[in-house]
Amino acid sequence: MKKILLVEDDEDNRDLVSFVLQRSNLSVELVIAENGKEAVQKAVDDRPNLILMDMQMPVMDGWTAVPILKGDDRTKAIPIIAFTSQAKLEDKARTIEIGCVEHYAKPMDPEELLTLIRKYVHE
Repeated sequence: MKKILLVEDDEDNRDLVSFVLQRSNLSVELVIAENGKEAVQKAVDDRPNLILMDMQMPVMDGWTAVPILKGDDRTKAIPIIAFTSQAKLEDKARTIEIGCVEHYAKPMDPEELLTLIRKYVHE
């Protein structure tokens, strides 16, 4: 079974992604982290197949966590999708620049998100 690490501080967004994945036909386990610091530890421990990374969070944001993950041999190959409400072109360019494979702007469209997830977990 494939693992997806969702890094999101907003409970409603976590619940929504969880619901969408449960209703999909994807065979994935969702692992949750509420900030970038937790995400770095869970990525090392759980080795997810994909990370959905919120960019604005307390404790450690995605802007800090992504370069840490990309700089670690244990986690650098894991694709990271920036999962953020920041939709400006310069935000998108910056997320790609720091190592994200995609920039997905909230609010979330369930089918669009599932299409993106399938692209990286190869279901």
